[in-house]
Amino acid sequence: MVNTIQPRLLVHCRSGVGEGPVYDTATDTLYWVDIPAGHLWRWDRASRDVAYRQIGEPLGSMALIEGGGYLLASRRGLLVLPGWNDLPVLWQQIEPDRATQFNDGKCDPGGRFVAGTAAHDPRFTGTLYRVDADGSTAALVDGIGMSNGLDWSPDGRWFYHADTIAQTVNRYRWDAVAGVPSDPEPFIEIPAGDGLPDGLTVDTEGCLWLAVWGAGEVRRYAPDGRPLGAVSVPTPNVSSCAFGGPHGNELYITTAAQAAPSYGRQGRLAGDVFVVTTPVQGQPHRSFPRHGIPQRLFEPRPYELD
Repeated sequence: MVNTIQPRLLVHCRSGVGEGPVYDTATDTLYWVDIPAGHLWRWDRASRDVAYRQIGEPLGSMALIEGGGYLLASRRGLLVLPGWNDLPVLWQQIEPDRATQFNDGKCDPGGRFVAGTAAHDPRFTGTLYRVDADGSTAALVDGIGMSNGLDWSPDGRWFYHADTIAQTVNRYRWDAVAGVPSDPEPFIEIPAGDGLPDGLTVDTEGCLWLAVWGAGEVRRYAPDGRPLGAVSVPTPNVSSCAFGGPHGNELYITTAAQAAPSYGRQGRLAGDVFVVTTPVQGQPHRSFPRHGIPQRLFEPRPYELD
């Protein structure tokens, strides 16, 4: 690897499994989730305030909703959180009879939410789903060991998706009209013992940044799959990454305290969020359309602490 760079600590939060970072450019706010704790976290750039919301069930990923609110991919399915201080409401139930839960997800270039499930019972496998603006769902890929990081090339022609158990990031052709992947081929294969492919993001040059769980790195790959460099993170279980910031060139990196060393610097920083300024910009976050979500789901339901 060349051009190894070091991040700086942004938030000390000790997430069990931090995941799914999303940067809201309208408010200069970073969001991420703690999957097992069911926490939705936020960091405000202007005030430097850090806070989290308890959602009440494992939480795999989130997307912003146009005009306000949050779409949450959870254990039960898709939840709508109208506002930070409201109660989340179940919108679409997914795989109610299977020992699975939503994992990583994000909106495609057309605003459709694409997210996959991961099994916590070896008898089951995961499935990648597309959720359209009206809430209808379609299964895109099944038989996945653990559905994880995903993103699209800047021109929308390619879709990238990680299967953590298979140690592989696959590349698909993407039908932008139908919202369907096809012709999968291995794009990145992580050798056994070198870590596990986790969350990922694609920058404006078409290069893929991959969080490698267990390796303490976010690795950058060219559009042809060549390794270009890495961010060396000071704790091993690096889970995901996303671009943001005022100029779009800050890479935010989530990590996990789960299965990390309990001693030394690696243990102290496990589960924290890091940031590094890069020479390239990321693609902006895409929000989910509001018009297809029933208005009743946005009715205020005050959040009360126990």
